[in-house]
Amino acid sequence: MNKRIFAAVLCTVLAAALLSSCRRVAEEPSETKANTNNNYYSESGDFVSPVYASLSEDEKAVYDKIKTAVSGFRDAVAFDPPISRDTAAKIYRLVYSQERSLFWLSNLFYTPENEISVLPLHYLYEKEDAEIKRAELDIAASTIIGELPEDASDFDKIVYFHDKIAVNCTFSDTAEHVNSAYGVLVTGFGQCEGYAAAMTALCDKAGIPNYTVFGETSEGVSHAWNKVLVNGNWYNVDCTWDDPILKRNDPDFVRHDYLMVKDSEIEGKTHFPSELCRGLTSGESGELNYFKGKDLLFGTAAEATEALTAQIKSAGLAGKREAEIRLSSESAYFAAMARLFDSGELKDIIEDINGSCGTHIRSAYKHNNDDMHIIHISLIYESDPEE
Repeated sequence: MNKRIFAAVLCTVLAAALLSSCRRVAEEPSETKANTNNNYYSESGDFVSPVYASLSEDEKAVYDKIKTAVSGFRDAVAFDPPISRDTAAKIYRLVYSQERSLFWLSNLFYTPENEISVLPLHYLYEKEDAEIKRAELDIAASTIIGELPEDASDFDKIVYFHDKIAVNCTFSDTAEHVNSAYGVLVTGFGQCEGYAAAMTALCDKAGIPNYTVFGETSEGVSHAWNKVLVNGNWYNVDCTWDDPILKRNDPDFVRHDYLMVKDSEIEGKTHFPSELCRGLTSGESGELNYFKGKDLLFGTAAEATEALTAQIKSAGLAGKREAEIRLSSESAYFAAMARLFDSGELKDIIEDINGSCGTHIRSAYKHNNDDMHIIHISLIYESDPEE
């Protein structure tokens, strides 16, 4: 094979592996980059993404050129002096992964040149089609924003966005537009990259600082999630993992296992940021973790059981299905699990609620998360069909 053609093919393959979401990728380990700049705002008061802030001045200039060219639907972007293929590939990837409002940009990075004077740009849609889709996306995002109470805090907004995405989107790797906010918020189908893009679109519109983290799961499958900045602290939000595919159809199912969680709770355990996203920010505050913020975090099995009982009763009376709690330690979590499930106390709780309240709960599905110390149950009613 001609070396020039081989280089072009290799570059294309590498780009697909690096930029495609929810597929297996492999990255070489590297040192964690420490971000010593804790000020995420420019002199004019605009939020500066930690991803962008981590670049050198020359890399920022390349980033700005590519972003401007894509915003204007230009066919190519010129560089004088030329830049290396490695620099072009790195920055192209970052523009693609971070500038999620430019959803028409293809993840296909293609160039046979080692030194690049002109970089061709590839788009998923024609300009007119993209403009229509951008307007549809803006309407969808504005509708969700408009449903928020006027006094909603940033925490309330993020919880609402998270739940809206989980309830209204179905995970798919075969539908169209699944890697964009358009797919998630307009067509209702997405995969991890699209879920993260949808959260970014809503946070951007609500003025909540955020950025997208690309990396892998513990199984080596590529993945994307969000980091959000609230009250001066960074938190992780993974809408994809909180919207699992269930054996039993439950369209209202939402879990909150990965909503506003610390770095130390997931990084190096279930979520592995890529080299380009690793170490940009530190998020170790648990103050606004979903379960703490909603008073669903408990220190003992007894407290957790009492709270879960109250949730089941409330759900049963309202005809709802979900109840969830989190334990503050591994020992308390496993003690609660043993009490509720091994000893059969959950069955007794349901029978008592049915007897005293006239509810018709038949049983419950257990959705436990040993890593996060979370117990989530979905109620099954007598009127539900047998499996």
